[in-house]
Parts: sequence; C-alpha cells; structure tokens
Amino acid sequence: MATEMLDGGVPIGVVTNRLGHARASTTLNVYAIPVQQGDIFNFVSFLVKTAGGTLTHSWVAVYNGVATGAALLAQVADNTTSTGWAIGAQKLQLAAAVNDVGQPGTPQGAAGGPGSWSLTAAAPAVWGIAFYQSGTTGDTVDGMSSSAVAGAVAVTGQVPFYSTGTLSATATAPAVLPTMAAAVGGIPYLLLSKS
Repeated sequence: MATEMLDGGVPIGVVTNRLGHARASTTLNVYAIPVQQGDIFNFVSFLVKTAGGTLTHSWVAVYNGVATGAALLAQVADNTTSTGWAIGAQKLQLAAAVNDVGQPGTPQGAAGGPGSWSLTAAAPAVWGIAFYQSGTTGDTVDGMSSSAVAGAVAVTGQVPFYSTGTLSATATAPAVLPTMAAAVGGIPYLLLSKS
C-alpha cells in the first residue's frame, strides 16, 4: 500500500500519517546546512525532545549535498537501542573528520611544469545532514516549526532545507543519497563542529 501511494506521488509525510506512524519507519530525512571554505568537522549535535520506540537502527550521516546522488562524507556509529537517542542534547562523533578544504588533484603536465598538481578548490557549499531511524516510532528532535512550502523553498532554484527519501532497514548510510524529494516539516536545530 505504501509503495503504491509513493509511486503515485503522495508525499511521504501523508503516507506515514495514513499508515498511523508518528514517523516513517524507513524514512531518510536530510536537512541542508551551509559550510564555509576551510571548515573541518568531527561532530554533529542536535536536541532530542522525545525518545522513540521499538527502533532497530538510528544514525546520522553527512553528505556533500542534499539532492539525489550526493556523496556520503561520514557517518556516526549506528545506535541500536530500542528508544534511539536519549532525551536532551546529543553530540555524536563522526567516524572520520569531514572538511571543505581544497585537495590536490591529478598531475596536469606542462601547464604548471612537469609533475605539477592541480588544486580542487573548496568554496562555500550546502551539505546535507541525514537522520535515519528504522522501527515503529522515531525520536522527536527539537527545532523550528514547519513551513507550508515543500523544502521551505522560497526562491526558484533554491536548495530545499528539508527533503526525504526511503531506505530499507540498515545500519550503514548509503554511499550516495537515494531519490530525494522536498518535504514539508520542521527543521531541527543542527550543529556541525570540530570539537
């Protein structure tokens, strides 16, 4: 039933409400967060208002964008407690540091002399923080109230603040984001930090 509704274009939030879930049991929620050139992050922080119930997996991951196909940069450890994260402030360590720092590319030959390297420049960007929980009822995170516009997109071409996709129950973030769609919902208070 859920697959037919989703294939028919019914928004994921409507599907989960019709099926009686407080939150979709396999929904991947991705929130936009701006980053600046030179930023280096080791932690993701957020606030949990209400613990979940009968959960099997809870994780957060950082992607280099919010759209379908954005690449995984790092993930926190999978939390397998049945209630998800504890109520209150959470500061979770990423498995590896992520950064928006220029990286050496491949040798470019004669332009810069033999053996010279190009530099992949870093620049301000919009990354995605993905929240995933599989089970009956996910945690409720604290944040700003909902926008009535899908993704809170105010200007044509703007990156959505909030988008969703679906995954099978998994302990590991996918290497790239699955098909994502702008969604209507609250935006949690999120923070990426170095320490």
